[in-house]
Amino acid sequence: MPKIVSPQVELDYLVALTKAAAPEIFAPDGTGYLNLLEGRWQEPGQPRDFVSPIDGRVIGRLPMLDAATALRAVRAAKAEAAAWAATDLDERKRRVQDCLSQLLPHTELVGKLLMWEIGKTYKLGFTDIDRAIDGVQWYVDNIEDMLGKRTPLGLVSNIASWNYPMSVLLHAVLVQALCGNAVIAKTPTAGGFISLSLTFAVARRCGLPVTLVSGSGGELSDVLVKNAAVDCLSFVGGRYNGRNIADALAQHDKRYMLEMEGVNTYGIWDYSDWDAMAQQLKKGYDYGKQRCTAYVRFVV
Repeated sequence: MPKIVSPQVELDYLVALTKAAAPEIFAPDGTGYLNLLEGRWQEPGQPRDFVSPIDGRVIGRLPMLDAATALRAVRAAKAEAAAWAATDLDERKRRVQDCLSQLLPHTELVGKLLMWEIGKTYKLGFTDIDRAIDGVQWYVDNIEDMLGKRTPLGLVSNIASWNYPMSVLLHAVLVQALCGNAVIAKTPTAGGFISLSLTFAVARRCGLPVTLVSGSGGELSDVLVKNAAVDCLSFVGGRYNGRNIADALAQHDKRYMLEMEGVNTYGIWDYSDWDAMAQQLKKGYDYGKQRCTAYVRFVV
């Protein structure tokens, strides 16, 4: 019996919507995708077929960069850092708020793209983008008290795992920009590059200093991790790669944040809101233990 796909989630339909929403992310031939560097979409790199986990078809071609081109991206991103750090916080808030407002009409498209790109269920595809927008909105509303007298770091480089491209990677990028940092991010090679390209296109249109590049970790690691232009690294991924990054940065005067897989524990004391805790326990299971907050141990 032939497989039937609803027209509203059919891949060609979603790609057509993406082209209408963000034509700049596509190569001139209309089939390939571009990288965002030096403030514009360019550089198709060496395209590599990306296969959907849903049905095994090629749904796009990752625009894989070499180290030399990625270095151009890093240097250009660093050049944006000083002017952005000097931008008034109210203006940064305005631009991030504008970005969130412009992302809202695309939440359904992004949620459905995530189904094809990384195999999310219908519900969790929407949850990922919704959590990103809601989370960044919280920071926009509360950033003054959190920043205090803290100053921007400069250029923050982001390498994140594939399974939450919106609520982890996009969320982090927008909050980092809100705090006055220029940002560069690598698309996970295991999926999410179409939806990330769409959302980064919106962010760039809103005047946020964001850069998005694709490439293999082995090829781009030295540029995105060790290069002197990178002032801080934000990494989300496995313990093996995290250890390697920590070892690599041990000899560099560079800030870094490493969030790695593991069996995490909540410590609870002086607490009595057990109804709220019950909700937290239930929400943890929504993600099949893929989120770092889906803890399996609670010490009370």
